[in-house]
Amino acid sequence: MFNCHVPLLSLLALLSPFGAVLGQNWEVFDMGNSPIPSTTVNAISEDGSGGIWAGTDWGLAHRDAVGTWEVFQTANSEIPSNFITCLASDSTVLWVGTQVNGLAKWDGTEWTNYTTANSPLPEDVVRDLFVDHRHWLWVSTASGLAAYTGSEWFVYDGTDESQNDLILNTSSTSCVAVREDGTICLGTINGGLHFLTDTSVFFLTISQDGFFDNTATDVLFDPVNGERWVSTPSAGLLRQQGPVFGGVWYRWSTAIGFPSNSIGAIDMDQQGRVWCATQAAGVIRVESDGSHVQLDQVTSGLPDNELRSILTTSSDDVWVGMIYGGLARYIVNVGVEEFGNELSLKIFPNPTSDRCTVQFTSCAADLNWNLASGDGKVVQQGRSMGSILELDLSGTDPGTYILELVQDELVRHGRIVIQ
Repeated sequence: MFNCHVPLLSLLALLSPFGAVLGQNWEVFDMGNSPIPSTTVNAISEDGSGGIWAGTDWGLAHRDAVGTWEVFQTANSEIPSNFITCLASDSTVLWVGTQVNGLAKWDGTEWTNYTTANSPLPEDVVRDLFVDHRHWLWVSTASGLAAYTGSEWFVYDGTDESQNDLILNTSSTSCVAVREDGTICLGTINGGLHFLTDTSVFFLTISQDGFFDNTATDVLFDPVNGERWVSTPSAGLLRQQGPVFGGVWYRWSTAIGFPSNSIGAIDMDQQGRVWCATQAAGVIRVESDGSHVQLDQVTSGLPDNELRSILTTSSDDVWVGMIYGGLARYIVNVGVEEFGNELSLKIFPNPTSDRCTVQFTSCAADLNWNLASGDGKVVQQGRSMGSILELDLSGTDPGTYILELVQDELVRHGRIVIQ
C-alpha cells in the first residue's frame, strides 16, 4: 500500500526541488523533496559507484553519486513488484526481493524474475538476500533457504528433502549471512538461530537451550575475527565470541540500559562498530568497547524513530530507511557529536581488487600508516605527507585487512576488503 505520510520535520523545513532536508545530524530524502516513491524504506544497498538503492513498499529508487534519481515501478519497468522487502548488490548486478513476486535481478539493462513457477525458489515471499565470497546468492524465504550459484540451486528447509540432509528446525527463515569459510548463520521466525556447514546443522532455541529469542531479524559476521552478531525483535542485540558451536554470548538489552530490545536490522562499519536500526528508538551505535550511542528524534534530529533498514557504506556513510520518514544519511561532525582532532577517513573503492584511495582529515599533514591482515601480519606500511593516500594492492591475497593511521596520540582504523 502506498504510504504518503510526510513527517512533521519535512513539513516545517524549507524544501527545494529534489534537494535535501538538513535535520541536525541527518540528510533526509522523502516524498516532499525527492522522487522516492514512498516514505517506507524497507531495504538499502550501495551500487559500487557511490550511489544508493532504496527498496520501498511502492517501488525501487536509485540515487547516484551526483544526486540523480531513477525510480523503477511496475508501471514504468519490468520490475515484478512494487513491494520491495530486501536488496543485495553484486558487482553490477542488483538482486531484489519482493513481498509476493519472488526474486528479481537487474543487470542495468533488463529485469529477470525468479519465482516458484520457473525456478527452485522455495517461496515467492523473499525476506532477506546475501551475496557471499563466491558470488553465490542466498535467499531467505518463508518456506526455506535457497542458494543460487548462477547455474545451480540448493534448498535448505525443514523437510527430508533439505540439501545434504541438513534439516532445519523450521522452514520459515528470516535472515542469512555466510562467512568466508562457508559457515552459514541463519535466522528464522520462531524456529531458533541456526548455524550450517557443508556437513552439519546446529540450532539454538529458548526451550532447548535457554536461548534469548527464537526469532532473529538480522545476522552478520565480523569480517576480521568471525564473531557473530544477531538482532532480535524482543531480546535486544546479541554477540557470540569463540567457536560457533559452544561460543560465549553477550547481550545488550534494556536490562543493562540499552535503549531498546526491538531491533530490526544491523550493519557493521569499517571501524568494527555495529549500527542498529530499532523498531521504535531510532539508531543505536555499539562501540568497539561495548558502550553505545543513541541517535533518535530528540538527540540527533532523526525524522522517525521507527526504522526498517540500515546500511554502512564502503565510504563510511550510514544510511537508514524509516517507516514514515523516508531515507536518511547520517552526517558526521555536526550537531551533537564532536570529534575534535580525531582522524576521519574514507576508503574507496572498497571492496577492491588492485588499488584504493584513502582520504583523511586531521590536525597535521603527516602520519604513519600500516596495513595488516586479519591475523595481525603487517603487509604494507609507510608515511603519508598529505591528506590522500594511494594504496597499490596488486598481488595482495584476497581477504579483509585493517588499515591503521597513527598521528601522535591519535589512532584511526579502517577495513579494506580485497577481492
